[in-house]
Amino acid sequence: MKGFLDEQFAELLRKQLGAFSWRQAQLQGASDKMLAVRLRSGQIQRVYRGAYVNFTGPVPWETRVWAAWLACGPDAALGGETALRRYGLDGDWAAEPICLDLPHHRRVRRQSGIVIRRYRDLDGRLLGSREPPIVRLEVALLTVASRRPNSDAALAMILDACRQRRTTPRRLLEELDRLQNLPRRKAITQVLRDADAGVESWLELFYLERVERAHGLPAATRQAAGSFSGATIRRDCRYDPYGVIVELDGRVGHADVASQWRDMARDNAAAVDAQVTLRFGHQVAGDPCGAAAQVAAVLALRGWPGAPTPCGPSCTVRPGAGESYHPKTTGSAPQRRTG
Repeated sequence: MKGFLDEQFAELLRKQLGAFSWRQAQLQGASDKMLAVRLRSGQIQRVYRGAYVNFTGPVPWETRVWAAWLACGPDAALGGETALRRYGLDGDWAAEPICLDLPHHRRVRRQSGIVIRRYRDLDGRLLGSREPPIVRLEVALLTVASRRPNSDAALAMILDACRQRRTTPRRLLEELDRLQNLPRRKAITQVLRDADAGVESWLELFYLERVERAHGLPAATRQAAGSFSGATIRRDCRYDPYGVIVELDGRVGHADVASQWRDMARDNAAAVDAQVTLRFGHQVAGDPCGAAAQVAAVLALRGWPGAPTPCGPSCTVRPGAGESYHPKTTGSAPQRRTG
């Protein structure tokens, strides 16, 4: 079969990481019989119906992507988690199945290991003229997030992508304008507006919605720039008129000993500047009312003229002067102490 020895076909194989389609082989003069002989002898292997690789052994993910596209293309495009993984976005993206988007009118036979979704506006979703074609990162991110099992998971994924600096809230909002039928569109729009104002993580979003807004606390400045040891730093939440800082410590960036020492040094530096730092972790999700009470008490001590408001009938926050609160502990009700 001269096609597999032809330099032009060899170059095609290099470009496609060893993958080739039945049609490409036919154009090189390979008959079905020739392909069958090579399959039986182990010189090639079939990955999908109509798509092969020119080697034996395990098929790397990148080659499998090419094979899936060759099996369903040429008007298919990488989409969903496959597109996010191809872009290099950090995340627990599944290697299989390969996710492909097709024009709405296209019909292909189902194949194990490939998931097909159809869109009427596929051409408008693509990033330039790439091969294999791929939807824009923002399109893939929004569509994958909208299919998450719950809203928290969807919003956390979007915020994480923004934190990685792979995209921006503005770009996602612009893309969202074109995705009018996207599930959870209202919630995603709100979180992107909050992200544009400085929210960078699910924990920060939770604090904003369930602690600050829900209990009538003043609005903090988010990701406020400052300096520490000659370097620029950012504070998660800073209540400037009252010299109060709230830091929200998720696992990322705060888990190792060096990071913990850095955080303590920053807190101490804030104290030298007569600022008070309150620090919360993921436990705040279990007791937002207790966190609100603590922040409100410190703000009041620092001159805030307002008072917190209960978020609901069972809320432990009670407005009043001179009150301080303890956060909820496992197995016990939240305590309130007057002083």
